[in-house]
Amino acid sequence: MLKEYLLSQDSGTGRWSHGMPGVQICRFSLPEPEQEPLRSVPVCGAPLQFEALFCMTGRLTVRALQGTSYTVDAPAIFLLSDSSALRSCQYSGNLGGVLIAVDAKAAKESLVTVCSTLGMRLDTRIVKEKMTARNGCMALCGTPWTQSFFETVRYLSEQEQERYCVFKSVELLYLLCTEVSESNGSLSGSGCPVSHSLLEVKAYIQTHLSDKLTIAFLCKQFSLSPTFLKEGFRRAYGMPIHSFLVQQRLRRAQELICTTRMPIQQIAQAVGYEGMSQFNAAFKREYGMTPGQYRKMSETATLRPF
Repeated sequence: MLKEYLLSQDSGTGRWSHGMPGVQICRFSLPEPEQEPLRSVPVCGAPLQFEALFCMTGRLTVRALQGTSYTVDAPAIFLLSDSSALRSCQYSGNLGGVLIAVDAKAAKESLVTVCSTLGMRLDTRIVKEKMTARNGCMALCGTPWTQSFFETVRYLSEQEQERYCVFKSVELLYLLCTEVSESNGSLSGSGCPVSHSLLEVKAYIQTHLSDKLTIAFLCKQFSLSPTFLKEGFRRAYGMPIHSFLVQQRLRRAQELICTTRMPIQQIAQAVGYEGMSQFNAAFKREYGMTPGQYRKMSETATLRPF
């Protein structure tokens, strides 16, 4: 839908490139509607297409045939797998960002390569079922995942941003296969109820990986006792809070090593490591090789499709 609309606009509206076989990238900026506050985008689209809009400016409003409305207010992300259940799509303001358009059939081999290299198993059947249950689309805004994405992307060049968007689109497909709700009254992956305060702590960690995070600081920030924080977090998420912090930092480092040209030292600082020796040791324990070795490996394995 968005791909077809952007292709119909003036060439100066967007810049197209290929991320990997079956994947197109468009960095675009649509002019603000002059006479009407909203401009319509025709509801259309080819089957077996998946679109991920990383919206950085403006607003997109989508309405389903059954009446549900989705508002994508920058900064936010919009996913679309099937436009047949939609009634209308309109935008306001200077809508802009990066669109990732995936042809599921043409991109299948590349997606398998990326996922297997990163240890992810992608089941497109489950993705289709999850998206169909949501009228073929969903808006993501204000979640720890989206906050972390937009915080990271600010430090990347335009080319690195586009590559990063491709990688995160694949991750979103994977997360749809494995999602576990953590809203109030739900269960964590370990089967334990998750208190609101622990959800807040987890979200804070994921969006502040570059900060110096200690038990004392988190307890003061969220008015919790050290015992409640440490024992509650372990029960809810199946690991000590320090192990979770290290895991999240190394995962973010892995993403940046694979998808950007940021210097290793800068990546270490971006995920909260002050010294290279500590970062190298932690990374090697997790991935079996140094960050530099991992980048060389990823250039031949993961990034070749790009």
